[in-house]
Amino acid sequence: MLPALILLIVIIFLFNPGMLPRLGRWLGVRSREPARRAGWIWSSLTGTEEESIRAEQEYGRECARSFATQFSGPVPKEDQEVVAKIGSALSRAAADTRREFQFTVVASTRANAYALPGGFIFITRALLDLCKRNPDEIAFFLGHEVGHVLRGHAKDHLAANALLNAVMSRLSAAGQMLREIIGKGYSRTLELAADQDGVRLAAAAGFDAGASITALQRLTRVGSEPSGLAEYLSSHPPIAERIRELEASLAK
Repeated sequence: MLPALILLIVIIFLFNPGMLPRLGRWLGVRSREPARRAGWIWSSLTGTEEESIRAEQEYGRECARSFATQFSGPVPKEDQEVVAKIGSALSRAAADTRREFQFTVVASTRANAYALPGGFIFITRALLDLCKRNPDEIAFFLGHEVGHVLRGHAKDHLAANALLNAVMSRLSAAGQMLREIIGKGYSRTLELAADQDGVRLAAAAGFDAGASITALQRLTRVGSEPSGLAEYLSSHPPIAERIRELEASLAK
């Protein structure tokens, strides 16, 4: 790889030196994400918690830029404003001044929400459609993702994948099997914990916590339809289990 890159640079220098600045910028962008990921991991191991959070935000910002490019299509201003307003209320409820959260709507036919390191939360228009843009239900889905960030699940997930890379070098079959399991999303325990956070944060922000049950029930009613929900359902625990856990929690 390196010899080929050196040869490319030499050819550009000889035939079109004006392209070198653009090539430099491209290489800088390509190298920034892994460098900041390494910085985050190093800070989490050797630095203070505040330093680790700052490094996580820098890494997450690079991830968010790359992630957003996977989606194209218009997003109504009204959708973004609603999600930003709900997200702002959830951020205040989280009561962690060291963290900043950013909430973004993306155009996708897949009903899902995503938590990237550093507090960058994405929700698809398809998921907004599914819950009919009900603020209480949106608050639960966004609160669930905020919970992943607050609990450091992304860092644990990254560490697990780093461990798998080492395992793969010696036990390829076992490593591949574990990679497939982890690649489907967070573990059952982590997802259920994020559900609890979603309810807690929604209630603390002034939303109806009981809407979490309605939101999940919507998933059970349309889960068999080819509506882009397969990704969401495959990366989370069974909906019935999640509803039981939340009903028990709300009853208390």
